[in-house]
Amino acid sequence: MHFIKDISVSTRMSIVFTLFLVSFCGVAQPNLHELIQEQTKDYVLNTLINDADADTQVSVRQLDARITVPKCAQAFEFESPNYDPRLSNISVKVSCPHLNWFTFVNASVVTIQKVVVSADTLSPGALLTSQNIALADVSKNSLRGSAFRSVEEISGARLKRRVRPGTVINASMLCFVCKGDRVTISAIAGGLSIQVYGIAEQDGTLGDTIAVRNISSDKRIVATVASTDRVTINI
Repeated sequence: MHFIKDISVSTRMSIVFTLFLVSFCGVAQPNLHELIQEQTKDYVLNTLINDADADTQVSVRQLDARITVPKCAQAFEFESPNYDPRLSNISVKVSCPHLNWFTFVNASVVTIQKVVVSADTLSPGALLTSQNIALADVSKNSLRGSAFRSVEEISGARLKRRVRPGTVINASMLCFVCKGDRVTISAIAGGLSIQVYGIAEQDGTLGDTIAVRNISSDKRIVATVASTDRVTINI
């Protein structure tokens, strides 16, 4: 009986030691699949996206468990030669050059950006103010055309078409100076500025060149839109 008891105790101690050894080795050995996932996420965020102004969420698809990942003494390298910022799915090549090993990892990217949207249903000709436009979080991949990042940037502009609440406002929808508007023409020559009044003959947003008729001389000139009521020319 004593002999059997001693064998039982010895067996239990052996099992405990084996479990401890397995547990210890599991902690000591890095999970290379998880390591590649984490490093792929860092690569996408810090190298491909690299936009401090945007809130970017990256989800890396789990590497197939059947893929054997080697220990790479020189660190894994990452590249995405076909990267297109307009797409939400990215394929990243992960390689260990000195072992001539590589695999591909897929990542999904959603970038949230604050842009100006309409707060109400607005009709053509509506004057944009802080009362009818606001900032909203929008997926960057869904944006079409140029969007605006501040309400102040387009306050005073007018809409050229009807929009519904939540519509992202872009430059093609607006005119800062609209056809028929009375504007100040600033003629800049060296350090001097001469101002006369004119009538816009075309719609234009900031930076656009439009045709304007000088009220005093009745001459048609080409000027650059500087604000909602001013255009400039260089002479």
